[in-house]
Amino acid sequence: MKVWIAGFGNIDRQDDGAGIILASRIAEWLQGKHENDVKLSLEHQLLPELAEELNNVDLAIFVDADMRQHENGWNIAEADPSPRIDGLNIHSMGPAWLLHLARQLGTTPKRALTLSVSGSSFDFSDRVTSECEARINAAEKAFQEWYEKE
Repeated sequence: MKVWIAGFGNIDRQDDGAGIILASRIAEWLQGKHENDVKLSLEHQLLPELAEELNNVDLAIFVDADMRQHENGWNIAEADPSPRIDGLNIHSMGPAWLLHLARQLGTTPKRALTLSVSGSSFDFSDRVTSECEARINAAEKAFQEWYEKE
């Protein structure tokens, strides 16, 4: 299976680095499974150029920190294309918009997921909070369980 993982956020803004940390862990775990061809992209934000990388991908996974407080501290959801952008700048572009652009370019992945981790603090620091670290660990385990079922 060809898997593309985008971890995005800012590792110098405490819990905003959760996406980078978790995406790296998931990529390493998936690479240990011999049937997977895994590509990892670590970014501050999603950019339009990434739509090209979705060509011939079986599973795209978008991993990010979230200011929303999810019930379990994390959330896994199917991602669908949408032309909607919240705001007037490129920083507002999320997975749905990137998938929409990929559709326009003919590079839509077969399946796409978002994996979000609730953050507690987004202050300046290169370490996530202990609460967020626990949520990252729980999200990693939840993803592995989801993947094994699929």
